[in-house]
Amino acid sequence: MEVKGILLAMLEIDPEYTEEYNRWYDLDHLAEHISKADVLTAKRYVAPRDLQDLGGGGAELTGGHPPYLTMYYLGIDDFAGEDAAALWTTKDRGIIKAGRFWRRGGVTFVRRFCVGETFTRPPVLVSDEAVPYLAHRGVLVALGRAPSADRVEDARRWWRDTHLVDLLAVEGLRSAIRFDPVDDDEPDLLLHLLFVTDDPAVVMARVEHVMRYSRAVGRYPAHGGAYEEIAFLPYRTIVPLDYDFEW
Repeated sequence: MEVKGILLAMLEIDPEYTEEYNRWYDLDHLAEHISKADVLTAKRYVAPRDLQDLGGGGAELTGGHPPYLTMYYLGIDDFAGEDAAALWTTKDRGIIKAGRFWRRGGVTFVRRFCVGETFTRPPVLVSDEAVPYLAHRGVLVALGRAPSADRVEDARRWWRDTHLVDLLAVEGLRSAIRFDPVDDDEPDLLLHLLFVTDDPAVVMARVEHVMRYSRAVGRYPAHGGAYEEIAFLPYRTIVPLDYDFEW
């Protein structure tokens, strides 16, 4: 089924709860929410110390570089409407009432976004609708803003025609999706998810090498201040029930 949007949540949980928290999330919380009518599937990611040390974090909006990231793929047109919101509220109330809601730590950043554009590099030739389902080892979360609401298209154009051209040339980076905010209070916010097939730490080193050249020739930062980077955060895909993370 076609992914219409995502709910993206970044979470701060102390490392001492790694095993307990992740087993709860995979064996309880995630399954409950995937079972709802508006959710197609979900993916979970982690940023252990080696990824947090690579830079790109520290943004106030995201709460720095939170160790956990969850993405719920939403499959109904009005995924941000009142009926969809009621599904989440009803589900969470039931979990809380049953005493099954995790209470240590919490969410630092959560937003809903609609799918804007999808991108792939050869030899990945799947349809636009298939891109969110491509296998990957991790994601790079690129969050930023246009300088104003009337320059959002300038920011999108720079990403599409300049920045993504350079990034998708990086070995191990095979696809990307642009997401647009559904919150009218943040029309200038842009989210790009870059899906990697190699370890994110290795890909980040390659990205930095490419970006040094892009800076030198004036392709980065965006010409005329068309885009302001907020965060560029690498995460590894979590394998369910395998939580041997290095903190």
